[in-house]
Amino acid sequence: MQLTFHGHACVSLSLPDGGTLVIDPGTFSDTAAALTGAAAVLVTHDHFDHVDVPAVAELLTATPGVEVWASGPGAAALRDGGAPANQVHEVTAGQVLDIAGARVTVGGGDHAVIHPEVPRAVNVTYLIELGGRSLYHPGDSYDAPAGLPDDGLDVLLVPVSGPWTRLAEAMDFARSVPAGAVVPIHDAPLSEIGHTLTGRWLDTARLGGKYTYSRLTAGEVLAV
Repeated sequence: MQLTFHGHACVSLSLPDGGTLVIDPGTFSDTAAALTGAAAVLVTHDHFDHVDVPAVAELLTATPGVEVWASGPGAAALRDGGAPANQVHEVTAGQVLDIAGARVTVGGGDHAVIHPEVPRAVNVTYLIELGGRSLYHPGDSYDAPAGLPDDGLDVLLVPVSGPWTRLAEAMDFARSVPAGAVVPIHDAPLSEIGHTLTGRWLDTARLGGKYTYSRLTAGEVLAV
């Protein structure tokens, strides 16, 4: 599995038949780079930092073979934004999909709580199994993956910054889900000092376990 980080919450996975599977290409990410060569797109929820609606709609219009799977509100936002309806599919927790040769298990349900008076968005999660490797993208949640492989994950993406996050919850999430590599995401609000502090707290030496903490910069590739 080859994972490319495109900034904030967006990653892509190289597919065996060419092209990439892109997850959460939002406006805080390098969306243009992420969508170049995309064969399929997954969207966890409809917040703008997870789906750049104009960019994704433009991609779908220009490339009829590309399809998107998204939460209900995410799918509606894309259709309302001009995306061809037949290329946009709504997903719900419990579905298991075959997308471009990848097995995708949909989980989750609700966005993490930002504030009791702020309505919670619909947030789905994606467990992706591809080429004998596995990756989990939780969107804006710390929901554990359903149907975890017997030997654990290869890559766990952990949100580390935002109005809904707490570092303690990120640490608990990293400790509770067995994975070979932990990659921080949802990091656009962090300064370099913030990244350094977060890395120290999430490092294996402090938390125990066997994972490798791998912070990636935009455009950087992790081979798993």
